Amino acid sequence: MLASLLLLHLACQPQAPPPQPPDLVLVVIDTLRADHLALYGHERATSPQLQALARESLVFDRALAHSSWTLPSMASLLTGRYPSEHQATRDPDDPMRFNRMVEDLPTLAGLLQARGYKTAAWVNNTYMAPEFDLDQGFEVYDYVGSSGTEERSAATTVAAALDWLQGQREPVFLFLHFMEPHYPYLPPPELRRRFTGPGEPPVDLLFFSATELASGARLTKRFQPEQQAWIRRLYDEEVLAADRAVGQLVAGLRAQGRWEPTVLALTADHGEEHWDHGAFEHGHSLYGEQLRVPLLLRTPQAEPGRSHSTVQLVDLFHTLGTLGGARLPPGTHGEDLRALAASEASAAHRPVLSEDCLYGPPRVALTQGDLRLVLNLDSKVANVFELDEYGQADRMVQDDERAQTLAAPLADAMRQLRGDLSPRRLGERSVSMSAENIQQLRALGYLE
Repeated sequence: MLASLLLLHLACQPQAPPPQPPDLVLVVIDTLRADHLALYGHERATSPQLQALARESLVFDRALAHSSWTLPSMASLLTGRYPSEHQATRDPDDPMRFNRMVEDLPTLAGLLQARGYKTAAWVNNTYMAPEFDLDQGFEVYDYVGSSGTEERSAATTVAAALDWLQGQREPVFLFLHFMEPHYPYLPPPELRRRFTGPGEPPVDLLFFSATELASGARLTKRFQPEQQAWIRRLYDEEVLAADRAVGQLVAGLRAQGRWEPTVLALTADHGEEHWDHGAFEHGHSLYGEQLRVPLLLRTPQAEPGRSHSTVQLVDLFHTLGTLGGARLPPGTHGEDLRALAASEASAAHRPVLSEDCLYGPPRVALTQGDLRLVLNLDSKVANVFELDEYGQADRMVQDDERAQTLAAPLADAMRQLRGDLSPRRLGERSVSMSAENIQQLRALGYLE
């Protein structure tokens, strides 16, 4: 009887409400190659704010993207699927045709929204336009396309997002996409000459015209070594602008009293080539300078530190979804970044699939350990590259017999992840872009 009364008494006591899920903030910095951050050993002081954030974060030294241009890479991050699965890509048969994501594909924003999250995004790349269906699951999707010389700055993007955040009471999933340091490299006036220095520039600020970019000059136009060095320093000034906006975001979250329980993840959609293999910009190859990206995860549940585990953008889909209590659908890829950091030895040789180039024939790459296999899906010609410890500095294996021996297990892993090694022919999900978006893509050199 006494036990029954005690149970009845306990049942009548007010129950503490369950803890509120954490706010989730995802920052993607367009075209940011990891090795141009001082955080990753770069010689110039390009990342003071990221270095401060790193002291509270898991920092991954070997993070890879799933493509070398924005649309397929971001669709992979937001769906947990490879480009050949979500199909938000450029048509390999028609360079003027682009495809939306496969219909009814669950997105990170939609899964979190179903868990009670308020979802909002501020994005600035024309390949993030709503026509590509990357807005699925976002209640607010504030999109401003870029013409290169005219774009919404990272600072303005952060200010708008913080203003929206001020009025939110439910847990939020906030996605911010900065356009800096995408070409053209036009840092704000207060940061100009920070790294390039005084004197007459050895090359025009707009050192490629849109016509040159669209005609393929990124692959052929030659610059003198001193011009290339100056362009890399100019790029670093744009990197510093993005870094400064990260500091603005963290300061705003602190001022609103939201910082302590917030999960903040930061990465890039892809990197950038600065003539590492003879060409400029991105989207034309699957070399390490275009695939290696920074990746930081700040969460109260994980101890800060650095990890050399091999990680990939779909791991962010898995990690943020898990932290938000979402039920991840079957068929998605990725693992929890916290677990990967804790199991560094076993995670060092994870295979990573990257595919779909914006220019040229369809290609697919498989990175595993210190090797990368790149396959031209049209010609079936494959090359094996040896990598440095960060998945970069691709050096082709010249000995044919050794290359064949190394390629066989990589091709098997590629086939296992992708299903087959044939080009993906797109379905009837082509994008009807607005005249404004078409003009922006032409200004950026993506369309003739």
